[in-house]
Amino acid sequence: MPGLVPCPSNNREARLVSPPMTIKRIRASDETWAFTSDMYARVNAGLVVTREGGILIDTLLFPVETRQLVNYTNRLCEAGIKYVINTQAAMDHSLGSFLFPDAELLAHRETRRYLASSGARNLRNAKKNSPELNDAKVRLPRVVFDDSLVLRLDSKSVHVIHAPGPVNDTCMVYVPEEKVLFASDLMMHIPLITHQRCDIETYKQSLRRMHDFNLEVIVQGHGEILLRGEVTSSIDKAINYLNDVDQMVDEVLASSGKVEDAFANGPEKFGISTLPMNGLITSFHRQNVHHLWKRKDPRLQRKRAARTG
Repeated sequence: MPGLVPCPSNNREARLVSPPMTIKRIRASDETWAFTSDMYARVNAGLVVTREGGILIDTLLFPVETRQLVNYTNRLCEAGIKYVINTQAAMDHSLGSFLFPDAELLAHRETRRYLASSGARNLRNAKKNSPELNDAKVRLPRVVFDDSLVLRLDSKSVHVIHAPGPVNDTCMVYVPEEKVLFASDLMMHIPLITHQRCDIETYKQSLRRMHDFNLEVIVQGHGEILLRGEVTSSIDKAINYLNDVDQMVDEVLASSGKVEDAFANGPEKFGISTLPMNGLITSFHRQNVHHLWKRKDPRLQRKRAARTG
């Protein structure tokens, strides 16, 4: 195809990339980088650079963007990518792993289980609506862990820590030498609590654990990175949002209100800006409210009980 240039890689799966680049790269610290998708929900991948090779935290959903990621990482890491970490099974975090076949792939045990049981089916369904995924394939992690795992490469120690919340297999990745945390979907501009594997109380516990780290940068699962002056307040804002939106739905229900009354309390009421992530904030907030309403409304609970009874 015209406009394609060779990628400096021996990786046959990722030999070509197409300029101009659509992914955005940001240097998070001296030896860490963040890469942001322009095609899907501002999702982020991360990279830890060492003289002995790179450690990649997540990939990007669409192969065309992950191939650009391959191009970047080969330029930044002369020794190549040694490890790829899947912070959760969701395709926007894990799917591009197949484009790094020479790297050791690792993940939480639950992540591997979800990928093995439903990854191929989910990908087939996604391909029906997204031809950009036609050449994608699911790759299963070979190395799994339960609570935490530490990778040591050159002078870096990379701590992979199970931190469930948005889903029960979510992990965060802490690089103490760089004071950087790759938070996966545990941190976004607004928490998303709609997945069936989400537990709000566990989510808040995982967020509180972030205060234990010496942090100057958080790379969120989606959206802009958070710098030193934003780190503590952003963690607290996420916890407060989870508390306040839950309380708001309870109050509307207690006053015999309707779900529309709950929707009237937009994200701004909870101190959440609607500007980041290309306008997705309002949509995510409404999904959160609707999810809580369905779970709490006694009328809907009785209907569900009648159907199952």
